[in-house]
Amino acid sequence: MTKSLRRRHLQIWSAWAVLFPAGIIIAWLSVPKQPVQKLLQPEEKIALPVVLKKMEKENFAVAIRSNADTTQLQLEWINKTVLTYPTATVYLADQNNNNIDKARLTGRIEARGAYYFPLDSKLFSHHALEGGKVRFILFDFIHQQIIDSVKL
Repeated sequence: MTKSLRRRHLQIWSAWAVLFPAGIIIAWLSVPKQPVQKLLQPEEKIALPVVLKKMEKENFAVAIRSNADTTQLQLEWINKTVLTYPTATVYLADQNNNNIDKARLTGRIEARGAYYFPLDSKLFSHHALEGGKVRFILFDFIHQQIIDSVKL
């Protein structure tokens, strides 16, 4: 090895001696910090106190709830068993309407448990609730089929 090659070799290894630790430290500092208490599931909602209408079937129970002065309405959907359709959504429809395109999406349900969805109080009246004009459709959007419907 010649004198110039030895000098070049020393320069390259000296540069690597500085660059390797600096690269390791920069890579370690660039790793993002994980949030401490971030849940991947949405927060569980609290049921409103007054039950206006309730209907129970073999696999699920449906209720319309409100607060004391009926300014807020809420759909309570309780799955008693595990759904066989993992892509089930709940739609609000007219009494005789089977067309999902004209229905209003309320929310998605998955496993066993209680689900709470806010309802627009402008769409509902006590007359509609007492007359049984409220209908919810359980729809599987992957297979494009109606699973069940509930008239309240």
